[in-house]
Amino acid sequence: MRFVSVGQKTIVVGVLLGVNLLLMLLLNAFGWEPGSIVLSLLQLAGWYLASRMFRGAGEDVARARPWWRMTAKPLLSGVLGAGYALLAAVNLVFSLLGYGSASGTVSVLVQAALATLFLNSYRRLRRGDGTHDARPRQAAAAGPSARRVSNP
Repeated sequence: MRFVSVGQKTIVVGVLLGVNLLLMLLLNAFGWEPGSIVLSLLQLAGWYLASRMFRGAGEDVARARPWWRMTAKPLLSGVLGAGYALLAAVNLVFSLLGYGSASGTVSVLVQAALATLFLNSYRRLRRGDGTHDARPRQAAAAGPSARRVSNP
């Protein structure tokens, strides 16, 4: 299932935020350490799953996205990557100042992983690695001989 329209994406994001809030209340209630760790790992999995399901304008809906592509455009990947890098850095500083815990360490690692994924996506999209995704599936599968024009 792929989501391409703004309305579809809004509904999915709303549902994901609601599930995240519910899980946060259930798993992170009263500072329960294992619950907070599970929540961080679920957030990482949720982001990656959402990046596989959403499609931007011009992206082939039928083809799977490359593993590294987190968004359709480089700007969004760059903004999200920078945001997660900043969060990871700030939380790392707090951990080094003595406010750390096992769940805090996992949270920093998850934020660093998301920053890496989004910044890698930004770099590769800016370089033009994703431009082949917009080609029609039949032309890509047929190979170069199918694109030749024969003159009778």
